[in-house]
Amino acid sequence: MKLKIRRLSLASLMLGMMIFGCSQDNEQFDVLTAENSQLSISYEQQLVETRSAVERADSLQTVVHDLAQEVHELKGEAPVYHASKADEEAIEALVQNLHHGWASMFKTNDTNDLLKFFLPKYTTSAIRINTENIPSVRRKNNSSFEEFLNQLIAANNISLSFGETRFLYTEVKGDVFVTTYRTRFRVYENNKQRHTSSLITQLSGERDGEWKVGDYHWVTFNY
Repeated sequence: MKLKIRRLSLASLMLGMMIFGCSQDNEQFDVLTAENSQLSISYEQQLVETRSAVERADSLQTVVHDLAQEVHELKGEAPVYHASKADEEAIEALVQNLHHGWASMFKTNDTNDLLKFFLPKYTTSAIRINTENIPSVRRKNNSSFEEFLNQLIAANNISLSFGETRFLYTEVKGDVFVTTYRTRFRVYENNKQRHTSSLITQLSGERDGEWKVGDYHWVTFNY
């Protein structure tokens, strides 16, 4: 009888171990199944995101291509109004007269030496980067610009000298012009050089019998 009990107990133990082992296997299988399912979902999400990114890139490339085509077509259709040789020479002469006017104004203390080359109504704007690399901006109309010139004349014994002018672009349409150029000039105070400036200018205006300035915009870098 005792032997039977022992055998039964051993059989029960082995059965329990088998059941426990199966339970562990089932749990591990469930975990692996869940992980595989999660990986599958993650992979599908990556595929969706990749397809979406490719579609966006294709769409952007299409937009860029269409815009480039439109720009190309507009370039072909747009009229170009380059200045004639005679107009270019007259506008370049106006620029040289402006430079002479600046220099003469400080010698004669007469703003008209410069302003006679302007239309009755005009605007100016100046951006200056000084020797300490600090920028400043000034915007003037015809009355405030003349006041500014008088302040310059009264402030110090100043003189200017301009270097060679390099014209970058000139365009004329009817009686309206625009030109862009660069040059250098030196500022002297009491006959001593104060600084050298790199000057980039955009000048526009109209033909009022002769070419005159309507808008005067320049940028100076002082060294």
